Amino acid sequence: MIHTIKSVRSGIGLHIDDHEFQAVQLVRTGDEIRVGSWAVFPRLNTDPVEDESARFLPTKDELAWAGSILHRRGFHGHDFSFSAPSRDCTQHVFELPPADSGAPLEMLARTEVARERRCDPNDFAIGFWGLPQRGRTSETIAVACSKKVINGMIKDAHAAEIEVVGIDLAELAILRAVQEHLPETTKDGSTPINAVLHVGWDRSLAIVTLGERLVYVRRIAHGAETAWNQAMTRYGLSENSARAVFGDYELAESNEQLEKIRVACWKSVSKAIASELDVAFAYVSHSFRMAPLGRVVLCGYGSEDATVRGQVDQVIGIPIVSGAPKLLIDSITGEDAPVLASRLAYAYGLAARFDA
Repeated sequence: MIHTIKSVRSGIGLHIDDHEFQAVQLVRTGDEIRVGSWAVFPRLNTDPVEDESARFLPTKDELAWAGSILHRRGFHGHDFSFSAPSRDCTQHVFELPPADSGAPLEMLARTEVARERRCDPNDFAIGFWGLPQRGRTSETIAVACSKKVINGMIKDAHAAEIEVVGIDLAELAILRAVQEHLPETTKDGSTPINAVLHVGWDRSLAIVTLGERLVYVRRIAHGAETAWNQAMTRYGLSENSARAVFGDYELAESNEQLEKIRVACWKSVSKAIASELDVAFAYVSHSFRMAPLGRVVLCGYGSEDATVRGQVDQVIGIPIVSGAPKLLIDSITGEDAPVLASRLAYAYGLAARFDA
């Protein structure tokens, strides 16, 4: 008897910021995973909003519009995985009893977070995990997001005939995407301190790990939007020229002026981001003094840009690698494959949750 191995499609990993939609869907056949579809396209409405809490979040009409585009581009099904907007999440570190103590850990974690957020313990969704032991200290890291924000996302998605099968944390989705680039140990068997720098649109994330284990997240109030605004306003570029500076289109080798503008636009924001990454590295290095430094993994906007890489290298001074998932690079044709794959890493990590 011949048994055929059934292919399973993941939910559509959809990352949304104020600039664009980024989507990835994976297909798993047995132990093999491949990219089924990917897409990057601008937001329908990028006008500023008065309510800061509404940033990032599309209306039901825009979600329905995006869904129709995705299905025309080869995506299948109505199951989507989103992430809670990073700007609406808070991080907390506190001590909890050991996992095997029998204590009600989630209740205790909620109480600690509610105290710091100054709200009811049931007002937010929470994820938490233990940190590596440091002497006698046993700490827990927790990330919380308002249920009002999450429920609003789900409500609008349902109105657009989209089924939300998973809402993930940004840092966990990004780590899932770049896992292949994070060394668990050094050549001598030590567990290194690594960092993943995801350059977002209006803000970025510095995710620091001990080996592959997340130990610290620093939310950085700088992102690619700064470089974009400089290109559009300070230098008065058209949108197409700004996209070229931004990496959406290849710059002509002879266009030295645009190249100079590109360097100038990315220089200030990359300096600010690298400085914040340095703070995150220093904090974790002080906490785990015996651990050697590993590498920096870059993903997101501008992560393949020489100016960004050079600034991070100058400030941090340890090896830098691209966080572009290899499967994505292999599925994208053209010279821009590493750039797009790196930019899509967040959405890839959302899609990689086959349990969603």
